[in-house]
Amino acid sequence: MQKEFNHKEADFTLEKIIEFGFDQFADTITDVSGAATKELAIELGLKAIDELWNITDLEIVPYKDKGHFKLVSIDNIFTALDDNQVQLSTMKASRFVKAFEQDVDKWEKTLSQILEVVETLLQVQKQWMYLENIFLGEDIRKQLPRESADFDDVNAKWKVIMTRMHKEKNALRCTHHEGVLEALSEMNLKLEDIQKSLDTYLETKRGIFPRFYFLSNDDLLEILGNSKQPMLVQPHLKKCFDNIKSLDMSKHGMQWQATAMKSGDDEKIEFLTAVPLDGQVENWLGDVERAMVNTLIEKLSVTKSALKKSKRDKWLKDFPGQTCITSSQIQWTADTIKALKQTRDRGDKKALKSMKKKQVGMLNKYSEMTRSNLSKMQRLKVTAIVTIEVHQRDITEKLVKQGCSDENAFEWLSQLRFYMERDHQKDICMIRQTNTEFRYGYEYLGNSGRLVITPLTDRCYITLTTALHLHRGGSPKGPAGTGKTETVKDLGKGLGMYVIVVNCSEGLDFRSMGRMFSGLAQTGAWGCFDEFNRINIEVLSVVAQQILSILSALAAGTDRFAFEGREIDLTHTCGIFITMNPGYAGRTELPDNLKSMFRPIAMVTPDSMLISEITLFGEGFGNCKALAKKTYTLYSLAEQQLSKQDHYDFGLRALVSVLRYAGKKKRNSPNLSDEEVLLASMKDMNLAKMTSADLPLINGIMSDLFPGIETPVADYAKMKAAISKELEIKGLQVNQQTFNKTIQLYETKTSRHSVMIVGGTQAGKSVSWQTLQSAMTRLNKEGDPNFQIVKVFPLNPKSLSLGELYGEFDLNTNEWTDGVLSSVVRNACNDDKLDERWILFDGPVDTLWIESMNSVMDDNKILTLINGERISLPEPVSLLFEVGDLSVASPATVSRCGMVYADYSDLKWQPYVESWLAKKKEKQMVEELRRLFEKFLVKILEFKRLHCTELVPIAQLNGVKSLCNLFDALATPDNGVDPIDQENYVRMIEYWFQFCMIWSICCSVDEEGRKRIDNYIRETEGTFPNKDTIYEYFVDPKNKSWVHWEEKLKTGWKYVPGTPFFRLIVPTVDTVRYQFLVSSLIKSFNPVLLVGPVGTGKTSIANNTLSKVDSKSYGVLTVNMSAQTTSNQVQEIIESRVEKRTKGVYVPIGGKKLLTFMDDFNMPAKDTFGSQPPLELMKLWLDYGFWYDREKQTQKEIRDMFLIASMGPPGGGRMVISPRLQSRFNLINMTFPHESQIKRIFGSMINQKLQDFEEEVKPIGDIVTTATIEMYTAVVSKFLPTPTKIHYLFNLRDISKIFQGLLRAHKDFHDTKQAITRLWIHECFRVFSDRLVDEKDTENFIGIMTDKLGSLFDQTYHNICPNKIPPIFGDYMSLDLVYEDITDVNKLKKHMVDLLEEYNGSPGVVHMDLVLFKDAIEHVSKIVRVIRQPRGNMLLIGIGGSGRQSLTRLSSYMCEMATFQIEVTKHYRKTEFRDDLKRLYWQAGVDNKATVFIFNDTQVVEEGFLEDVNNILSSGEVPNLYKADEFEEVRNALIDSAKKEGIDESPQSIFAYLIDRVRANLHVVLCMSPVGEPFRNRIRMYPAFVNCTTIDWFSEWPADALLEVADKYLMEVQIGGDDEVRVIVMLTYWSRSNLIIPF
Repeated sequence: MQKEFNHKEADFTLEKIIEFGFDQFADTITDVSGAATKELAIELGLKAIDELWNITDLEIVPYKDKGHFKLVSIDNIFTALDDNQVQLSTMKASRFVKAFEQDVDKWEKTLSQILEVVETLLQVQKQWMYLENIFLGEDIRKQLPRESADFDDVNAKWKVIMTRMHKEKNALRCTHHEGVLEALSEMNLKLEDIQKSLDTYLETKRGIFPRFYFLSNDDLLEILGNSKQPMLVQPHLKKCFDNIKSLDMSKHGMQWQATAMKSGDDEKIEFLTAVPLDGQVENWLGDVERAMVNTLIEKLSVTKSALKKSKRDKWLKDFPGQTCITSSQIQWTADTIKALKQTRDRGDKKALKSMKKKQVGMLNKYSEMTRSNLSKMQRLKVTAIVTIEVHQRDITEKLVKQGCSDENAFEWLSQLRFYMERDHQKDICMIRQTNTEFRYGYEYLGNSGRLVITPLTDRCYITLTTALHLHRGGSPKGPAGTGKTETVKDLGKGLGMYVIVVNCSEGLDFRSMGRMFSGLAQTGAWGCFDEFNRINIEVLSVVAQQILSILSALAAGTDRFAFEGREIDLTHTCGIFITMNPGYAGRTELPDNLKSMFRPIAMVTPDSMLISEITLFGEGFGNCKALAKKTYTLYSLAEQQLSKQDHYDFGLRALVSVLRYAGKKKRNSPNLSDEEVLLASMKDMNLAKMTSADLPLINGIMSDLFPGIETPVADYAKMKAAISKELEIKGLQVNQQTFNKTIQLYETKTSRHSVMIVGGTQAGKSVSWQTLQSAMTRLNKEGDPNFQIVKVFPLNPKSLSLGELYGEFDLNTNEWTDGVLSSVVRNACNDDKLDERWILFDGPVDTLWIESMNSVMDDNKILTLINGERISLPEPVSLLFEVGDLSVASPATVSRCGMVYADYSDLKWQPYVESWLAKKKEKQMVEELRRLFEKFLVKILEFKRLHCTELVPIAQLNGVKSLCNLFDALATPDNGVDPIDQENYVRMIEYWFQFCMIWSICCSVDEEGRKRIDNYIRETEGTFPNKDTIYEYFVDPKNKSWVHWEEKLKTGWKYVPGTPFFRLIVPTVDTVRYQFLVSSLIKSFNPVLLVGPVGTGKTSIANNTLSKVDSKSYGVLTVNMSAQTTSNQVQEIIESRVEKRTKGVYVPIGGKKLLTFMDDFNMPAKDTFGSQPPLELMKLWLDYGFWYDREKQTQKEIRDMFLIASMGPPGGGRMVISPRLQSRFNLINMTFPHESQIKRIFGSMINQKLQDFEEEVKPIGDIVTTATIEMYTAVVSKFLPTPTKIHYLFNLRDISKIFQGLLRAHKDFHDTKQAITRLWIHECFRVFSDRLVDEKDTENFIGIMTDKLGSLFDQTYHNICPNKIPPIFGDYMSLDLVYEDITDVNKLKKHMVDLLEEYNGSPGVVHMDLVLFKDAIEHVSKIVRVIRQPRGNMLLIGIGGSGRQSLTRLSSYMCEMATFQIEVTKHYRKTEFRDDLKRLYWQAGVDNKATVFIFNDTQVVEEGFLEDVNNILSSGEVPNLYKADEFEEVRNALIDSAKKEGIDESPQSIFAYLIDRVRANLHVVLCMSPVGEPFRNRIRMYPAFVNCTTIDWFSEWPADALLEVADKYLMEVQIGGDDEVRVIVMLTYWSRSNLIIPF
């Protein structure tokens, strides 16, 4: 310009700008200004980074009180680092960075230093905090002097570093202190070494006190660290001993002593001498173990002596329960032997009888005791001893009956007999059975109750004791509730052994099992491995070797043996038992070598009557035999007469729990008679789980068994008052059913710690537990001491994998990752408050995951994790399950839980409507609505149930709820429902009510159903116009009347030539009304589910509606589901679009609301038990608003997200979704469009296209439209999919593909009726016939075609297509790409051969030696036709070698498109495939190159590849393809061209722009082989393979093709004349084809 100016001066005005001629240099100025702006942005960005790190501090707080510090909450640091690193990589990618390159590099290094230091710091801190607790103990310091010195060194350095950081605070300066990273890395390595030494050290400790093998490492370290503080070891005693809960400890001078042991039931036994608790913890725990044994030996001797001297009741109160039981058994053995000797020697038959008489007298005494006022512990003692004494009485009776007269008779020898014998100056108890002998184990058992012994139990004992005698294991097998585990445990109690029950699961590995076995061998304890056959077969083969080495050592009688490469001690009392529940899912068949080590025992249903009688006796009931018979009869009649429900269980567990509950009730209500108590207990325990149909039956059975007995009604006045207050607060109806269910749930929860609320969707399950929770919390706050505050921890177990639920080991690193459930349970159990804590499992229950909960749900109440950790559930923690049904739960699960059944038929929909009406303020509206509900709803619901079928059935209440939601969204003053306009107010309410009813309750039915409902409603309601059905009308707020949807289409639609076909949307009644409904529901935030056959426009309606929302307020996310979609992927996809707001709360990026559209919602494959994890994840979110972080196990609340979903009808890979999830949506069934609508769509397209054609041609538009629809209908009914023709799937998209071809007609070339007809024939062949697999189908197709030509075109197929050769159309013969009819085949062949030569001559291509015979030319033409179309993709089906790929390459060359193929190598996996896809997306989306992606099914290394290809076909988007920094590079490359097209710079907009360009340029050609199972499954699992492609079936090459190939190759060989060659070839071909004998 050669002018000087200062832009800041006042005289720099517009006049000056014009004068200086700035406009002539506009481009240059724009460039300079743009560059300066960009440079300024970089400069400001760097400045902002600098300022941020000047003020960012590390949060370092004091740790303990020794001058140490720790780093806490570093989320802000990591967030800042992430953001800044992305900013810097963006700057580096910019071409304007030159001036700031050094600064950017400096900051990159700085940030990476901060990141490394903070990460290393956290690693060191984690290990240091863990080890610091350990090295505080002097004991460990002495044991590990070198490691202690190393730790002290690390500790000192750590203190220096952290003190300095605490003073400095600033993150930048703290992390850039010289040598800090090196120092921390060195410390990290040292701490890792210390950790390894520590593991070795733990192993030595376990060797000294082998019971440590049953503890996890963390527990053991905690114990070792507290060696000097025995009080802190107390909590772990229960894990080391069967029933020592705590020790009585006192301090004498400097030394702690233990004077007594206490059991879980508060029984206390003084040690003979005080045990000093000093020195190393493993040593003094060993002393405690020895003191326990010696004390019990002495106590047993004293108890036995006192038995003869004092009265039984006093004796029982004075001595420990365990020694009392054993003494009575010793006494009974001695008495029986004495009586048998008398019988033998003197022939005295009465000796046994008089002994029995004594026993009966004694039992009566005990019975009196049970009725007296006993303490909890005394009652436990009496109940246990009665159980044993009754059994002894029964044996005596049996001996009398059998006339036994010899102490060596087998009847007597087969019993468990207890003897007192002298051994080393001590009286030792010995137990004998048959020819086996055991020494009593003297493990302190407290008063943990004993099992009722039935004849089955006796037989089981004989097998188990013989197995131990023969150095084998025992294996009780049988169905749930037959007492497998309990029998093993009870035999252990009888022999005074320590029995450890391990709940086996799939996740157990051989290391965990090895640790258990090592512990058992060294302690001499018994291990009972429950559900042993759930362990994986690979693990079992190793376990077999482990068990074999122990059993072999026992048989050899050695004291030490080699186990897992180490020599360990062997205590000969150890036993290994396994229980198995045969015959249902998740069970492995045991290997033979393992089977042979265990003696099998078949466990069958035991004698329930005997068990009932003895339990009742122990609980203090009189007339036990009669009551037991009644109980047993009730349960057996219930099993026979009631309906068969999955949640019913009338087995042994249910029976025993009823009797125990009755005992508790008897003590609480002493003024009731025994029968009243028992009847009340049965009602409490059984009525809650009855369906409404079974309730009268069970009541009838009870009144027959207990005639004339009325049960007193429990007084729940306070509870009821609290429940009604809570219901009122929530705006719900206070009705009897809700009361009953809430009270029943409360009663069931007080009697069982695991409760399941079972019932269909919307039966009031959630309401009952939520009401109980808030009612109990309210009562607690009002000061009632009987109630606690209730906290609920919800999770959906099926939204996670097993490993994510329970925790798992990483197979490569053997590192333990905690699970969500284990973390939730641990947190709930670690809380010391009195609050009740309910762990709520809201989701399907199946054997896969619930089996691992068995030990939590039964009396053990222990969650066993595969890392050896055992979490014991304290009293306030209980389990609550909310589940639709128990069809896939095992009987073992059902029998362990209390059941409450919620029946929808008890509640129905009226309470919901009442609650909804109660929220309405306008009285007149409420009255009118109530009248309308009464007028329409009952009748219409009944009519629909009886006379209509639904494509996807909806629950009754779901329909009513949808009606209310829709009414709330539409009945607004804007829509004419305005109380000010009194004249029309009531009428408009009625109109809108009817409209909402039609589009909620009545819109789920199919086409036929709609006609019936139309007739039915018109009979009751005369306001609708006569034309068309009621579904065709909407309420017009202006005219206050019904108006046809057609009115909204008056404006008409204009076809714009040149618009890509996929962008053509012809508005119809369907599109208008569905968009109206969807957008109304979106605005009112009601989840929408669109259902309907494939091709009815569900996706386009959803996308169209979503594209019209305000992009400033809403973001849109589309998730395409397929059979391979996992819940992880869905969670990741959604989380990639949200950002953290506060702790645990996430919101959509940019402060918008997120509309998530889930297409093909029912495609995710069901697991073995019928659950769909991705959908269960969405259900958890819909119900509770959060899901779990799978790595940190914390809750992640996702706010401001809204769901819209679409799905086809179940079948062909599409699943029936859970009704519990479906009921959360407003369902709209998009029926197949009416024929008039299809004609409207395609007729208006073709007729507008033909406007400027010859007059002769114009009328053919309507004929072609009708013909296409009829053709489609005929094809669909004729060609049905079968396993061999799985791809015979047709939908409306096929009609649109025909019209897509017809719209390519050109007025100069298609100027006659015949020309258009030939074009139509060609398109029909391409769309329908190309996928047909054999001659017969093709002939049938031609038959249909001939029929339509005759009836509609007045033509014959032969006339239009001479020699019955279908036409070939193509746009590759002329330069101006006209889609013309190619009649000269020779010319076509020459053209293609020339192009092939041209292709082979191109540089860098692999030479293709092809013979282009007729079929090959046709295939090329078909491929070109599709890939020329925007978004045209193909599926080529044929066997390998049929030319699919070569012909595609040639076709791509003809269309001037690049081809892209992946190269599979040995290590090619998902990551490499994704990298290739990024290259492909760069080529198509950034370089803007038209590209054909050829993908062959032989390249499918992982099924996940097909998932990505399915996504490319359906939406063009591969979820989570780019990381933030990778996408930044793409964004920078696209930003300029996006600006030119007026697209803003936000990442979301650029991403959408990229996907649009990719879809415009990319054509996928899938090559698949029809052979075998994979093809069938893939077509079923990935819907886009058929829906989004045009299919071409490659048949085997015909004879003339083979001849042509032979011709070509033999031409080059000199073997005589042409004719001779042809004859030889013909003969060879003929003889070959005739040699193949047809089967």
